[in-house]
Amino acid sequence: MQHFLTIRPGRTGRPLALAAVLALGLTLTACGGSSDDGAGASGDGDDATTSMSVGYFPLVHTASAVNAAEHGLFADEGLEVELTPTAGGAQAIPALVAGEFDIAYGNYTSAFLAAQQGLPLRLVAGNDVGGDDHSLLVAGNSPLQGPADLAGRRIAVNNLLNIGTVAINTLLEEAGVDPSSVTYVELPYPDMQAALERGDVDAIWQVEPFQASALAGGNRIVLPMFAGPTEGMPVAGWITTEQFVQENPEAVEAFQRALDASMTELQDDRARLVELVPTYTQVPAEVVEQVAMPTWSAELDTQRLQDIADLMLEYELIDEEFDVSTITGG
Repeated sequence: MQHFLTIRPGRTGRPLALAAVLALGLTLTACGGSSDDGAGASGDGDDATTSMSVGYFPLVHTASAVNAAEHGLFADEGLEVELTPTAGGAQAIPALVAGEFDIAYGNYTSAFLAAQQGLPLRLVAGNDVGGDDHSLLVAGNSPLQGPADLAGRRIAVNNLLNIGTVAINTLLEEAGVDPSSVTYVELPYPDMQAALERGDVDAIWQVEPFQASALAGGNRIVLPMFAGPTEGMPVAGWITTEQFVQENPEAVEAFQRALDASMTELQDDRARLVELVPTYTQVPAEVVEQVAMPTWSAELDTQRLQDIADLMLEYELIDEEFDVSTITGG
């Protein structure tokens, strides 16, 4: 069987500003649907395939897409998928609306923010659910011992308007800490450990595989990110545009099925992750052997997603209520 897989290097240009994309987004027609620009059918009869450009953030969690490509699960569904790494949802969503991708991986808070601002987005599949693979870490010799000690501290997150800040705020409030007392510092995940060791920040949000590296470096967990009131919180999924869904409904369903099959293969299969993750990240196999295993789910849990939107309003990441059914389609 022929397996369709293209993994392209990341673009070096700066991402489009969300405000600029918003001004253009509602008039763009390059978000897929034609064989020249986006998804398109090639071949005929039983051999027909649909080309699709997919943006993914190179993490352990997006092994779901890479595995689906390498194991021929996309090809089994008649999809020819081109995978391109992104810097996360804040970059991927503007690029998605601008027509650079047909589908992109991103965290739900970024998707809700963009949709509330008028971008025509749809969630097409879930991906990862928060668990032991996300934590707040402090230096090994830090005096901070628990969430109550984080009041007034500087915490590194990869994006200020992100699922991380929502989860941390929820846990701080649960511990009786005023979330507004915390200063969030925006840093890329790979830069956080060095910032912690320099004393530039007091705690860092690490997701696998960066969490395993930080722990190996002598740092320690001060707060599990997805426990108690945040346990099982959906973190990120796969996003497309309204236009792409309308013009390619069968391709979207095929993408969902392939991802679901891939997640079933990967769940609890550390050996496969050790083999796979170093091929699309700079993380060596010995680190992958130590990561906390992700929990994958292709399901879009509308109620849990609505809980996130409600927390975003509570913590003033958005300024009015957001109905997630407008982006999940039901």
